[in-house]
Amino acid sequence: MPKVIAECGNLPAAITSFVGRRQETAEIRRLLDTRRLVTLTGMGGVGKTRLALEVAAASREEFADGVWLVELAPVCDPSAVAATAAGALRVPDLGALPFLDQLTGYLAGRRALLVLDNCEHLIDACAELAGALLSAAPELRILATSRHTLGVTGEHVFTLAPLAQDEAVELLRDRAAAVRERFHGDETGHAGIARLCADLDGLPLAIELAASRLRTLTVGQLTDRLENRFALLTGGSRTAPAHQRTLRAMIDWSYELCAPAERLLWNRLTVFAGGFSLEAAEGVCCGEGIAEAEVLDLLDRLVAQSVVLTCEAGGQRRYRLLASIREYGRERLADSGEQGELRRRHRDFFLALADRIDRNWYGPGQEENLARLRAEHANVLAALDYEGEPGPRLTLVAALSWHWCVGGFLSEGRRQFERALAAAPEPSAERARALLAAVWVAQTQGDLATADRWLDEAEVLGRRLGDAWVRIQADGLRGVSAQYRGRPQEAIRRYEEALAAMTALGDERTAACWRLSLACAQAYADDPRAAHTGSRYAAVAEASGDRWGRAQVLMGMGHYAWARGDHDTTETLVRSALEGMRGFNDDAMVARMVELLAWATAAGGGGHERAARLLGLADGLWHDAGSSICAFGPQMAEWHAGCEQAAIAALGEASYRQAFAEGSTHRTRAQAVDFALAIDTDSGAGPDCGRDTAYDTGTESDSGTDADAERGAESENRTEGDPGTGADSDIDVKETAPSSVRRRRAPATADTEPASPDAGPRVGDVLLVEGDPTVRESARRILEASGHRVRSAADGVMGLTLFRQQTPDVAVLAERLPGLDGMGLAGRIREQFAVPIVLIADRDDPADMVTCLEAGADDCLARPVDGSLLVARVRALLRRTVPADQPSDARAVRFGDLVYSPVSLVVHRDGEPVHLTTTELKLLREFAASPGTVLTRDLLLERVWDYAWSGDNRVVDVHVQRLRAKIGRDRIETVRGFGYKLRVA
Repeated sequence: MPKVIAECGNLPAAITSFVGRRQETAEIRRLLDTRRLVTLTGMGGVGKTRLALEVAAASREEFADGVWLVELAPVCDPSAVAATAAGALRVPDLGALPFLDQLTGYLAGRRALLVLDNCEHLIDACAELAGALLSAAPELRILATSRHTLGVTGEHVFTLAPLAQDEAVELLRDRAAAVRERFHGDETGHAGIARLCADLDGLPLAIELAASRLRTLTVGQLTDRLENRFALLTGGSRTAPAHQRTLRAMIDWSYELCAPAERLLWNRLTVFAGGFSLEAAEGVCCGEGIAEAEVLDLLDRLVAQSVVLTCEAGGQRRYRLLASIREYGRERLADSGEQGELRRRHRDFFLALADRIDRNWYGPGQEENLARLRAEHANVLAALDYEGEPGPRLTLVAALSWHWCVGGFLSEGRRQFERALAAAPEPSAERARALLAAVWVAQTQGDLATADRWLDEAEVLGRRLGDAWVRIQADGLRGVSAQYRGRPQEAIRRYEEALAAMTALGDERTAACWRLSLACAQAYADDPRAAHTGSRYAAVAEASGDRWGRAQVLMGMGHYAWARGDHDTTETLVRSALEGMRGFNDDAMVARMVELLAWATAAGGGGHERAARLLGLADGLWHDAGSSICAFGPQMAEWHAGCEQAAIAALGEASYRQAFAEGSTHRTRAQAVDFALAIDTDSGAGPDCGRDTAYDTGTESDSGTDADAERGAESENRTEGDPGTGADSDIDVKETAPSSVRRRRAPATADTEPASPDAGPRVGDVLLVEGDPTVRESARRILEASGHRVRSAADGVMGLTLFRQQTPDVAVLAERLPGLDGMGLAGRIREQFAVPIVLIADRDDPADMVTCLEAGADDCLARPVDGSLLVARVRALLRRTVPADQPSDARAVRFGDLVYSPVSLVVHRDGEPVHLTTTELKLLREFAASPGTVLTRDLLLERVWDYAWSGDNRVVDVHVQRLRAKIGRDRIETVRGFGYKLRVA
């Protein structure tokens, strides 16, 4: 089978060079070709973990589905072994199945290498895990490290001996050179180094600890001290292996050479499970002999002595202790009597961290916060295990809700809620709020019965305690259950009531949650208010940095567009939502987005093969999540079934199954998003790692045939339908053929051709941006009654978005707007477009009028605005920009053999029509507006893709190449290092 370079895995990057073990590395790699379970055994400190990591890194090419490290040293509870493995493999934890079942289902059919590190204290649980996984996943290989064998059938045991003398010497020289320049072995030379390594029994850990001391001692001094120390310890346990006695002697010696404050920090650092950050060390370990300002310096000294190791995680430096070092320090900590107080401080630190992330969730840094909690997962579990007062434990498990539900630890969260609630049955405010947080977990798992039971108890507690917040939250969460049971109107009512009540209480954080829920529920229910609610939330989320909430509401708005038959807009919005989900471990939400893409593709006609591939992709995500579309309501299941039936009817059963299977081959969440975004409509091709594939929202084919081009033009160049009435018209994000060049002057270097005269009235497309809903609705009706086509927005951010999606003939902007005010919006428009602008000033003051005009407005009116005057001013601006004897489509621009009509969007080459997709038309619009001018990729990305694209700018190159193929390859010139320009001649 051909080797595939895996793009998934979690192996840490090596900090130091790997010395020796060449023969062992080759032998273990050979064993993994034929043996499915290889266990490395040996005494502590012999280098089992480092060798396993080196073998794993060297074997990446052999395992297409990745090489994964499961660190078991921090795990104390045998029942948590499967959960730890699932977390390391990033298995989406959204199902109610046991972790072992989730893992076996996830790994079945995958070719992966699993490194189970430090199994000795969990031997039975590790043996059970290995046996179950190997039985379920024929292509899986496991490499375990343990001081004891696992005893699993088929296990191959590889006993790791200490380093050979030459390798031990090589290791000591390498590590000594890192702490002491021009290290050659001092006066003792090679013989002295060899003697020291022999006294250290060739143990890599002991050698590394000794090498750190060569910063201040000679080899001879170090050997003398080491020999004296060994002599003192020869009376230790006679039943312990000699190498273990040697290692303990080495740690004893290293400990005694530390300063008292360094020893104290060493002891206290053992309270952490797994790794820790500098901030955590400062927050937990200071006090009683260590000032907070001293922690950094002391930690640095311990790193220099190889007591503490460093690693990089998510771009941040973290620290950790080797298992032997940690156990030694824990013994000293227990002897000191500080252990209880340190564990309480440890719990309090992570409670403060979780609470801070929870309180500030609806803002920037969501991905980074989830990454931090993921890195601290072992610590938060250890904090939850602290057997102190029950209140803080309940508060902590509730504050971690985002970690459980969005960070990918749903089943672990359920387990922790059940444990915490069982341990603290007494009625309290902390229990009531923990119950409400647990309800979210149960609802997301689809366990509505348990959710209702917890809601009942929370409501009783809320009434008993007189806690209005609890009662309001419980009522809102009943709306979630109603929505998932197919009662959308009840859900909307409860969300509205919860939003109003939380706003009245002044709890903006919780109000934001219900505002998001309301926007999505309205969209899924096809409520006519959905567009307005959704657009407002999206604008606020964009401004505040709430990526997760913005992605959810964009998906909801995409569903709303799909329900109304606007499949192009659905595609645009869902693509943007998928981009927003990068970095979140939310497989179920990504699966819902992919499902919606499939429904829109099938409903749009002609895209059934693509829809089948997307359904296959969603199926893989649902499988990994341990969930299904049915968990989110019966209507969702019906829509899924309808899409599937339409695809089978169009393709036939065999072709459908083939396309479905192609889509289900994704490997990771990130690859699934890439697959969904890069999937090509007509060609049937999946993502191509060597190039950017089709990103258009239409149905362009790579083949470039006339039939395919006509299909793409028909799909992408549809004209705007009826504007609609009522609140519905507050937003219309249909991606239609661009018209932003209508009011631009034809370039002086271009020839023009007259078009047929147009005797129609001077009417046009008007963008109305007004924050007051009553004024906005009144102005819209007056303008529409005069024959104009009106699109409206309630804030400046959405107004700019609508402007860029379909440039109007005239923009009418209120001076005062949420988000981006009218003058700021006018300035942004004027930077790129020559569209006439009417600004509505707040006061009838000459100074205000002057300010508005200087901001870029062509005309200015003051409140209150007379409707007939507004209509007259709009018509006057239209007459000024489009002469009465010239219709809006009266001029075409010629560039050599290419003729482009910027309004009717007709393109001819050598007299023959050229069919372009929406994206290609937008690109041509930009080039035609600035012929001979170099346009950078970033500028084109902003003007053509706007907010709907947040990937890298190579997408511009892909579409420029396609445009070249249709209008002439030499028509658009590449200016290396800058961008592209349109040739005029």
